[in-house]
Amino acid sequence: MPRLSTLSLAAALASPIIADSHYFNSGFFSGSTIVGVEFDDTTNALTLKQNISTKASSGSKWIALDQQKKNLYVGTTGAFQSYAITGNGSLEYSSEVALSSACSNANFITAASTSPYTVFGTAYGTGCPTEAIMVDADGVLHSNTANFTYSNSSGVHGTDLSRDNAFLYSADDMGNAVWVHSLDATTGAAEELQYLAAPSGANPRHLAVHPNGLWVYVIYEEANQLAVYKRDNETGLLTDINSTYLLLPESFTNSTSYWSDEVKFSIPSSSTTNTTSPAYLITGTRSHSTNATGFVSGFILDPSTGAISSQSFLLPTTASGGSANAVAPAPFDERYFAITDSAASTIEMWRIDENGLGAESVARLGLGNGPANVVWVS
Repeated sequence: MPRLSTLSLAAALASPIIADSHYFNSGFFSGSTIVGVEFDDTTNALTLKQNISTKASSGSKWIALDQQKKNLYVGTTGAFQSYAITGNGSLEYSSEVALSSACSNANFITAASTSPYTVFGTAYGTGCPTEAIMVDADGVLHSNTANFTYSNSSGVHGTDLSRDNAFLYSADDMGNAVWVHSLDATTGAAEELQYLAAPSGANPRHLAVHPNGLWVYVIYEEANQLAVYKRDNETGLLTDINSTYLLLPESFTNSTSYWSDEVKFSIPSSSTTNTTSPAYLITGTRSHSTNATGFVSGFILDPSTGAISSQSFLLPTTASGGSANAVAPAPFDERYFAITDSAASTIEMWRIDENGLGAESVARLGLGNGPANVVWVS
């Protein structure tokens, strides 16, 4: 089987190929480096391929890819930046959109999957909006076109889009709420549609909209729970159905020592007939102490409805997670996902069992800095 090297990266992005090696980037909470890493799914080996210098001198706190995997977007203090992905898997700086001094903590990025491929950048801070950023024909960040505003006490940490990119969903960590906005693709106008207060002590951090549009799954950071919201595919509005899943073992009495972090769907293969039916939902929970492990949990999803069939595993991670434990499902096999650990300065690959009832770490890469999140280029 031919091996995918970084030298053949451009060709791989242009057309699907069968390969046993895959490439991803990881950002870091400090410094100016973004790494390129290769994973071999035959030998289960992680290899550091490149240390890439960027203009993000204060760290790349969140990175995201555009739909065509030609551009990497970076959130760093004071700006959102765009980098072109070159033929050897490196990055070439293209542009940046500056943030105000009051909202300079560029923290999260969601990129639209359909034209005009708007990028939604969120700065984490009291009362800060999510910015809708226009891109040019090459996918390079150009300018702010609209602000998705919240309350003066809000602090949104994560966002996600409906599959048609018509609705933006925001997890308000500081304001303990979930917000729904619409975006007019023609005029670029943003409109607030819904504010839903979360239960006391929940603090929504990140969320994920199911590809079929029927569900939004929300991480409650402080409560260490996964919450289920029902979604109307016509209006985009949500209903909290008061269904939650604990992201810590039930026997734990020290839940305040943990803060749940991330939620992502596994990625169905492009060769499958139904790409809107991910098999799994994966979450990450961090420990406040480096002397205790974090946790990773998997959920089996009903293939026809997208509802949770069962919480199939809840396992300790190999270290605390630090500020990360950000999971990144692989595009080549639904059983694999990467997970960052900023406290241990590692990235690991995990593999879900054939029956979906367990998972284990199969590869570990030590780094000189604390990684933030991973995006798969191939």
